[in-house]
Amino acid sequence: MKVTLPVILSKVSSRKDRSYSLTFETRELSGASAVTLMDNLLSEGFLLYSPNDDISDTDVPKEKADSALGNKTVSQRIRATLYVLWEQRGKPGNFESFYNTMGERIIEQLKEKLED
Repeated sequence: MKVTLPVILSKVSSRKDRSYSLTFETRELSGASAVTLMDNLLSEGFLLYSPNDDISDTDVPKEKADSALGNKTVSQRIRATLYVLWEQRGKPGNFESFYNTMGERIIEQLKEKLED
């Protein structure tokens, strides 16, 4: 379901993984528009924003949105997060050693939570 609304881009934040978080604000919405927004919560799509009214049909992408947000496996996401942590700590040693040490630490923490 599509929804077209006038919005104000009120906040842009960069994230550690080099993605961005965007915050938009709307006017008071009709029930139908609010329902459409809620129905699309956590779904992937395109956002076409223009501060002007110069949007044409050629601006609208024809392909399906693929931000790759849902394409990484959990283990790939953990590895990428540990890599960012390693970088933030000044790249101590090599990454593979850091990854293995942190992986073992996480495993031990989980094992401690297991019931006998």
